[in-house]
Amino acid sequence: MEENKKFEELLTELENIVKELEGGSLSLEDSIEKYKKGMELSNLCKRLLEQAKEVVVKQMDE
Repeated sequence: MEENKKFEELLTELENIVKELEGGSLSLEDSIEKYKKGMELSNLCKRLLEQAKEVVVKQMDE
């Protein structure tokens, strides 16, 4: 399950998907699946960053 992975692991997986998509060797169907997976990872990374930001801001306000 992706939610249990660390941010760095998710980011590495996302970077690998981007490289595959940029490589141009995937079929259309595989490209679409990789794109969907990449968007899921991107959204998850964004949520994790937002949560981290909230923690930092909270700590700064104390």
